[in-house]
Amino acid sequence: MYVQVSIPKLSDGAGSAVAKDPNVLVMFVDDIATEPTRSHGNVAMNGNYTLASGKKAIALYLTPGTISAGYDTEGEVDAKGFKHKLEGEHPGDDASVENFVEAAANKGMVVLVKSCDGGSGKVKAYGSKCNPLFLTPEVTDSKEGNKTKLAFAQEVAQKFLPGVYTGTLPEAAAAAADDSSSTETI
Repeated sequence: MYVQVSIPKLSDGAGSAVAKDPNVLVMFVDDIATEPTRSHGNVAMNGNYTLASGKKAIALYLTPGTISAGYDTEGEVDAKGFKHKLEGEHPGDDASVENFVEAAANKGMVVLVKSCDGGSGKVKAYGSKCNPLFLTPEVTDSKEGNKTKLAFAQEVAQKFLPGVYTGTLPEAAAAAADDSSSTETI
């Protein structure tokens, strides 16, 4: 429930960009056993994300400076809602990112993003089990560079902004084995 308070300027530079931890945590909604609860008018989330037995989150590296997280507002009067979104670039097109892109096609996800604000780092949750994010990838392999742009967005607007998650972060899966030494030829 919303409690009315005045909203002063926090400090000088309060509107400056805040760096993000380059490793975001991705959870497929089918793997989430329980998720935190929310109440309208309060971005704080209560509880923890717990994953089904044997399931782990995916720590996905995104190039610092390319991470953009937020929401869009849409709808008519009395029906305004928020669509969560997140995007960033992963350098290269290695097998691990291509395997993720292929496996994530048409799967709903929740993504946790941690800010590097000099303190403990605020963690925001984008998407939910019932209204997940979906991935739209874009690959560039040209003279401009070799990168995979990963854009996550909700399909349906909802009444909740991205939540502030203070619970325990889910365990992340191990990194893929280095496949750069492969001797396979084409």
